[in-house]
Amino acid sequence: MAFCFLALSILCVFPFCKIVILRQPIWQYLLLLSVITAYYQEYINLYAVIVIVFYLGLLHFSVSATSALIRSILTPLFVIASLGLALHWFPGFNNQPIVVNEQLTSNAITFTLYANFDKALAGLMLSAYYFTKNKTLKPIMVGHPLLIIAITILAALITALILGLMEFAPKVPEFWFLFIAINLFFTCVAEEALFRGIIQTKLSKVIISARFALLAPVITTGLFSLAHFSAGASYMLVAAVAGFGYGYIFYKTQRLEWAILCHWFVNVFHFFLFTYPMLATPSY
Repeated sequence: MAFCFLALSILCVFPFCKIVILRQPIWQYLLLLSVITAYYQEYINLYAVIVIVFYLGLLHFSVSATSALIRSILTPLFVIASLGLALHWFPGFNNQPIVVNEQLTSNAITFTLYANFDKALAGLMLSAYYFTKNKTLKPIMVGHPLLIIAITILAALITALILGLMEFAPKVPEFWFLFIAINLFFTCVAEEALFRGIIQTKLSKVIISARFALLAPVITTGLFSLAHFSAGASYMLVAAVAGFGYGYIFYKTQRLEWAILCHWFVNVFHFFLFTYPMLATPSY
């Protein structure tokens, strides 16, 4: 139940869910329920609760502080704390294993999937920060973003095929529903809220010249690619191709939702139709 409440909280942090109870948005009540439930289900302990309280305080004062100096100090600390949660730096989180060292196809490296409470929490708080700071949003377009998503899927997967990282391998593993839910709410939201919602948005405000506006998604793409360095140079290139698609759709629409969906669709097509996560021995 803890992860269900957390997923609902993430869903309700987006602008299309404007339910307010006693002047507080519903996502905050759902977050409280998820933390209480996670504590009693032993997915988090007292150390994690202290981390969460401190982290919520950083979020609150990062967005509400009237002093620009205080905000300039607290906001980087909030982003660093978010990164720490996403990378599991803090103690007290006992994330739930879904699949451990399972080989989805005979020629693939083993795959492990966790429901990560800490990374999901980071995604929620980063999204809350983004939507608090960006209350005036552009209308949601459909046609153009769908085209960008289709091109991004094709570009990323074709690049991976050319580099020999994967092969066509259609499959429907037993845990498919958990994968698509966890990947959407706990992975894509966290990564896009950080890279596009925070980093690319901050860069866009620094790069004010329209002539150089594309530098923001390009630089963010480079950082996103570097974040995948542990998987090797070829995987970093695929991440760069996909990451530029995520950054470009955010640049064109200024809607975090589209960047998240673009990221998710690439991952879903990869998961169901090709070697996942990648070939054990690259085929050149």
